[in-house]
Amino acid sequence: MHAFQLWREFKLSLWEVFQLFPKNEIVYADKTVCILDVQDSESIIKIASRMWGVIKIIKLFQDYRGKPQFSICDIAEKYEGKFAYGVSLLWWDTNLKAILIEIKKTLKAKGISSRFVNKDFKSLSSAQILGENLVKKGSDFTIVIADDTEYFGQTIWVQDINAYSKRDYGKARDMQVGMLPPKLSQIMINISGGSQVYDPFCGLGTILIESILMGNTSVFGSDISPENIEKTKQNLNFARKEFQNNLKTSLTQVLDAKWISSSPFLKKSDVIVTEWYLGQVFHKHSVTQEKINIEKKNLLDIYTKFFAGLQKANYSWVIVICFPFWEMRGKYSYFNEVYDLIQKYCKNLPILPKHEEFKHTRSGSLLYKRPDQVVGREIFKLKLKK
Repeated sequence: MHAFQLWREFKLSLWEVFQLFPKNEIVYADKTVCILDVQDSESIIKIASRMWGVIKIIKLFQDYRGKPQFSICDIAEKYEGKFAYGVSLLWWDTNLKAILIEIKKTLKAKGISSRFVNKDFKSLSSAQILGENLVKKGSDFTIVIADDTEYFGQTIWVQDINAYSKRDYGKARDMQVGMLPPKLSQIMINISGGSQVYDPFCGLGTILIESILMGNTSVFGSDISPENIEKTKQNLNFARKEFQNNLKTSLTQVLDAKWISSSPFLKKSDVIVTEWYLGQVFHKHSVTQEKINIEKKNLLDIYTKFFAGLQKANYSWVIVICFPFWEMRGKYSYFNEVYDLIQKYCKNLPILPKHEEFKHTRSGSLLYKRPDQVVGREIFKLKLKK
């Protein structure tokens, strides 16, 4: 079995895990970790390179004896030189200091020279694991508590957080254009299940860039703004030159999404992954229901013509899409008119397994919003009705 440590937006993380491992039994899942009955670590690592809702993946020991020091000793005895290691806890309020000291004593009694890298006796961050090169050394360990069962395992993969800053360097930007977070883009692409991505609201090309970096061979983008298309082209060229990739085709064009039925990319792609224009940026002190209603009216015309255009074109592939919602005085204001539009043209595709306790919203979506922002994203996986 393997445990997947989840991102703070854990429902999106679970959605991604279930999409990428649809045939594997879910042993356990909560807000922090998901345990799957999947045995082959090598196949998991291959898939992990395109996972972004997971912080690290842990191979759980089948012969765990309830004492982490015994399992660590078995590994340390085969290690040459001083054994540097780290131990973390997932979803367990206990004394990690006592555990680390006990492990150190056991290793010393076995004649093994060692040091734990946990600073102030706290669980390790991804940056610390990467900095100490613990995954390659096979010496990062995690205790997982799932209900009343204790698991213990060895980290086989950790997310490369440094890759995000590297990919942002040199990209064309526009601070007046909303930026879809790269991690959310990657999760949406994984959720779609497609490999030839079309983004008809491509903005500066974030979804297309992330699709390239995930190994997909073809990307297509359109936008109403010629300036955005030029910046998208710059960013695609940057990604093509600076990062290893398998890109064969990248095509863009200026197109108002109201006239989506005329897009040549509908037949070239196998999925639409997109974030709509979310409307103007609001601030907590200035947002009102009247302003939100004006935004809804302006946006609904675009959305309606877009779905009508897809229906006219007989579009048959999956659509993963974000719509806005708003927070006002601590309460969420949803785009209810969009729900009627979706019901008219589309069917919701399953997000989380029916037996999973963490459910989606009543509208069949999942939510993403940063705490300091008024506008959030409501994410749907859709398919047009026949």
